[in-house]
Amino acid sequence: MELLKKIDHKLFWPLSLISTLVFCLFARGRTEVFSVIFVYIATLLSLFMLMAILHGLIMDPEVKATGKIKKSRLFTYMFFHVLFLFGSIGIGVHFMGNRIIIAVINYVVQIFVLGVGLRKNLK
Repeated sequence: MELLKKIDHKLFWPLSLISTLVFCLFARGRTEVFSVIFVYIATLLSLFMLMAILHGLIMDPEVKATGKIKKSRLFTYMFFHVLFLFGSIGIGVHFMGNRIIIAVINYVVQIFVLGVGLRKNLK
């Protein structure tokens, strides 16, 4: 996948793990640490799923030939992507309660880490 090759993995993975470990320090107890790690894994799967969706839509031979994206397919992919993301956060809320904000902030940080990893490799 072309988008996966554009990530600077030597930069992305250390920054990603370090930020998650920092957010694990804010957790109270083992259950919250496991919840932060669970939402982190779900975040990584979500980001890579989103890149796979974009790659599939961009590299689809039908899209290349006509230049038009099927909106129903895009809606379906994005619906399941958002459903997966909210499902993982819902499980985190079940175990962490209102302290899920720790995992959500880590999610936002992971988006920025991915952006830094992509930007460094695009230069």
